[in-house]
Amino acid sequence: ACTQEVTVTDNEDPTITCPADVAVNTDNGECFASGVVLGTPVTDDNCSVASVSNDAPAQFNTGTTTVTWTVVDASGNEAACTQQVTVTDIEDPTITCPADVAVNTDNGECFATGVVLGTPVTDDNCAIASVTNDAPAQFNIGTTIVTWTVTDASGNEADCTQEVTVTDNEDPTITC
Repeated sequence: ACTQEVTVTDNEDPTITCPADVAVNTDNGECFASGVVLGTPVTDDNCSVASVSNDAPAQFNTGTTTVTWTVVDASGNEAACTQQVTVTDIEDPTITCPADVAVNTDNGECFATGVVLGTPVTDDNCAIASVTNDAPAQFNIGTTIVTWTVTDASGNEADCTQEVTVTDNEDPTITC
């Protein structure tokens, strides 16, 4: 009589199908999304699944992050799939215009140039890309409305208005 040892090895990889891609907005006042619900992958194995894991961060920054899901069976065989998480910033920036401006006309002219408008106060949950205004080079007598616009890195905009009042305080001349 003799004995023979038969070793059966599981060399078949498990299978995994990732959850659908996810699209979310940033958390209010933040430049990231937290608490993102990724869903659950579908896994299978000829013997048994030992673990399912992913490399998802706690916070997802704006843009697209690739999450890799991995399944490992009881024999150490593994398979992976990827899921995309896209975070969009839809929050408008804020802008507070400088104070209204009152100036006199330039000497001998019917307009004012070199008007100092000041600087608006801006803020955004992510990043400011630009601050612009539609001020002319010359302000005519009367009141001109200047519109200031702030644009964030995601293309969201906000605006405010400032008044520039030009007064003619130059006496006329007369020759008799």
